[in-house]
This record gives sequence, structure tokens and C-alpha cells, in this order.
Amino acid sequence: MPSHTFKGWEHIDGSKVSREEIELSFEQVMQKARLIEESHKASLAERRTIWIRRAIFTAAAIVLLVISPIAALHIIDRQTDAVMNGYTAQRGEIGEVILPDGSTVTLNSGSTLSYPEKFGRRRVVRLSGEAVFTVTASRRHTFTVETDGMDVTAHGTVFNVRNYPEETAASATLCSGVVKVRKSGGKGHAITLEPDQVLTLEKETGVMTVSGADASEMTSWKEGDLRIKSLPLEQVLNIVERKFDVNIHLATDKYDGAILTAKFINDEGLEELMDALCKLVPGMQYTIHEKDIHIR
Repeated sequence: MPSHTFKGWEHIDGSKVSREEIELSFEQVMQKARLIEESHKASLAERRTIWIRRAIFTAAAIVLLVISPIAALHIIDRQTDAVMNGYTAQRGEIGEVILPDGSTVTLNSGSTLSYPEKFGRRRVVRLSGEAVFTVTASRRHTFTVETDGMDVTAHGTVFNVRNYPEETAASATLCSGVVKVRKSGGKGHAITLEPDQVLTLEKETGVMTVSGADASEMTSWKEGDLRIKSLPLEQVLNIVERKFDVNIHLATDKYDGAILTAKFINDEGLEELMDALCKLVPGMQYTIHEKDIHIR
């Protein structure tokens, strides 16, 4: 994809302006700005003051833009939107993405990853679904996975993030290294995870808890395994839909209280899995017609 870069700063000659002159000019602008603001404080309402402050800082930015090509480049760089790429692992498949820094991302079925064509000072991607991140190490540049509800940050490590929109909880599991997890938007304090720990975020309450976990089990879906631990039947059926690319119709509420724990290895097919679920949920039966499964 083409990258559009503004290069107007190349036409600004700031080679004859020293840093001291730049700083002095900026301070003069800000001093005048403070005098203007103080003169209006007594008579202007709060909303009007806010707009004056915005105009003041805009004027200061314009002065710096004219004086210093270095400052101009910094401002333009901050305001330019990165060219974004996206990849979706369709239902029934597992996908892999190699990011611009060499990091690899393995996406579970029904997951979408958005990432910039080129990373800047911060490496930030956005995930909906589940993925294992193997992050190229960099002490200077953090790597952050943003999801709805929580963000996971590392410098170089391996971890799993799960956050499907239809599920009631999100989680981050650390395989190696160190990660920090916090609520989206920088809310609250960051929680540091150690290897074989999982952080779970309950979406409705916002409560975050940390517990021990076998990271290899939590990421066994990469090999096609299906791990279920204390999940309601409805959520299990959602997982089956994504894994096998089928549509499951549950037309009864008889099994609403069913909580399941099981593990299915990769070579088990759809009918074998459904037969096993029927054994775990007494009375449950199903029929399959092409890509539709009806449970009664």
C-alpha cells in the first residue's frame, strides 16, 4: 500500500537559527500568550477561555513551524496517520502474520488483527479474537496489543491474548518473558504477569484477576486442539462454530446451566466432538445437515 508523507518541511530554511534562538522565541510567544489569557480571565466564561488557550498553543506551534524545521517535522510526524493493514483468520482456519518488525502473530479462527504498515516509536496493534504473539525484542520500543477492555504491553516475549466480542471475559496468558496488562485507555494500574500466569478480565464488572495456568495448554489451539475449562455450553458451541465453520442452532434453554470442562485433540472430527458433548450434557441430542447443526 502506498505511504503518503508530507515533505513541506524540506522547503523551510532553519539552518541559520540556533537552538537558543528557537527556545527564546518560543518563550516570548508563550509569555505574550499568558498575558493575553490573564487579561481575559476576569471577563470570559470557562468555555471562551478554553478556546483562547487552544488558539494560543496553535500560534506557538505555528511560530515553531516557521523557525525550526526539526520541530516542524516532529509535529507533522505526530499528526500523520499510519497506513494500516488488516488480516482475518476465517472460521475453520488458523492464520499467521509477520509484522514489520519481524514479530509473528498466530491467529485463531474468527480473529482479526490490525497493524500499521510501518512501526514508529511505539509498536501498537489491535486484536479482536485470539492470537499468540511472538514479539521481536526491543528495549527502546514497546509492543502493545490493544483490545476492547484491556491492553497488553511487552518489549519482547511470547504471550496469548483472547478477547472475542461475544464472550463475557477476556484474558492474557504469558508463555515467556514479562508483560504488563491494564484496562484500555490507561485506566488503573498495570498488572505484571510472570510465565504460566493468566490474567482474566470480567467485561461486565471490570474486575481483573491473576491465576496460575499451563501456558502450553492455553495455546494448544495452535496445533488444532480444543481446550474447554469451566465454560457454559453456549460459549462452547460458539467455539465449535469458529473451529469447524458451522452454524449451531440451540432452540432450547434446557441446558442453560451446563458448565463443561474437556480437551479434544486435533484429529477428532466434528461428529466425534458433538458425540462427546452429548455425553457431557445428559439428554442433549443433535442433527447435522451440511453446515447446520440443530440441538434439541
